[in-house]
Amino acid sequence: MATEYSPSEIVTQLGQRQLAMYFNVAALAIFVFDYCVTFSSEVQHIWGRKWETTRFVFTMSRYVPFIGSAMTCYNALYSHKCGSFIFALDAIYNIGIVFAEGILILRTYAMWQRSRKVLFFLLGLAVVFIVAATVLATKLNFSLPADAGSPYVFYPSSCAFGKSRNGAFQYILLMIYEIILQGMNTWKRFRTYRDVQSSTLRTLYWGGIMYMFGIIVLSASNMAIMVAAPIAYIDLLDT
Repeated sequence: MATEYSPSEIVTQLGQRQLAMYFNVAALAIFVFDYCVTFSSEVQHIWGRKWETTRFVFTMSRYVPFIGSAMTCYNALYSHKCGSFIFALDAIYNIGIVFAEGILILRTYAMWQRSRKVLFFLLGLAVVFIVAATVLATKLNFSLPADAGSPYVFYPSSCAFGKSRNGAFQYILLMIYEIILQGMNTWKRFRTYRDVQSSTLRTLYWGGIMYMFGIIVLSASNMAIMVAAPIAYIDLLDT
């Protein structure tokens, strides 16, 4: 027997869904504005340099999110609950995260005097966390009691992404990894470079710290939404 919902419940859920759409569109606008503001610096410092690992990782981390953000906004306006579009969106989203973390790894690698041991440790730890996040997301089914009675269905049960709240596990592990990176940079800064006066080192350290702090805040916010918010808000911060 089909579950019946009151008009007020449906209106509330649709309002929550619409707010999530607005957040994604607003985030895309901010992203484009930031790109325009920093474009001249990119031309000055990046363009013209030979293609090596650092430039490749930077370029991917800067431009892949444009694709993911545009696809997220399109999906918010013309929802695709299942199928190849959602699979492609999820893949682009994860690729963007990988390259964003790659920037943090390269900063940490530079702070640790380009130590290969540190690089292999960070890459190995990243692989372990990715495997753990995948296992947790596929083997466990995290949901809230209110989800079962919600008139808003984030993904139908036949969709591969039916366990919509399981993304919280990924954000928890992502946040832990970022905290480890930040801790390593801070320890190295005050242990080895405490008495070093260098504008390059200062920019590398404080720029990395602010970047990591922002990503940690976003990861924590996404985790909190996944864990506690109504299911219609799940994709609030996707962009």
